[in-house]
Amino acid sequence: MGEPTALFDVDVPPPAELAPKESEGVRRTKRQAALLAAGRHPLTVVLTRPLRLHSEAAPYDNRQAPGRRCGNCTFRRTNGWGYPKCAFGDGARASHSTATDVRAFWSACTDHQWKGEPSDAE
Repeated sequence: MGEPTALFDVDVPPPAELAPKESEGVRRTKRQAALLAAGRHPLTVVLTRPLRLHSEAAPYDNRQAPGRRCGNCTFRRTNGWGYPKCAFGDGARASHSTATDVRAFWSACTDHQWKGEPSDAE
């Protein structure tokens, strides 16, 4: 009798390393950037209707450009815990989640109203 052979004598490559999964925050930021690029406000994902960008909104891809942004809108306010939320419609766009935190650099939606005079905000 010969020597015993392995039951499964097959060359198997080692398993490929899985790419690390992106955090929820990173995935949310990418979704929000894609919405801005498509002419939609990022709060669209939590609303029942699309929220379009203002015709005079600052460009989404240049954070230093002048124009209408959430940061110079009268509806952007901090809640009791210090998180920036949209207070339009008595706070209907706000939740107790980071999904509705409003970034100051976002291009403004069609409901934008200047904080003070436009020349002061730009």
